[in-house]
Amino acid sequence: MKLVVNMIMGSVMNAFSEGLTLAERSGLNPHSLLDVLDLGGIANPMFRGKGPEMLKDNYSPAFPLKHQQKDMRLALALGDQNAVSMPVAAAANEAFKKARSMGLGDLDFSAVYET
Repeated sequence: MKLVVNMIMGSVMNAFSEGLTLAERSGLNPHSLLDVLDLGGIANPMFRGKGPEMLKDNYSPAFPLKHQQKDMRLALALGDQNAVSMPVAAAANEAFKKARSMGLGDLDFSAVYET
């Protein structure tokens, strides 16, 4: 169960990171995006807690990125064992691997935002 939860969390963190980057590069205020997300159906504690810290480049580890990537890898292996196609999780795993290669493995898993 923990692998499945962490796989979902890692995949969502990647989508969240991409959304923050898209907002910033499109001239939108990323803090306003956080406010809007908190009003809708996808409001969640992870966005509420991690988002402001990510925008401040604060990645104090609560859950180290290297452990998130390990769990993504293990979840993908579980998917292979059960013939479950997981393209979203596979893409998220690649982003975490890139972050690790950038030396971000000991930071919080939200540091995937830097990729």
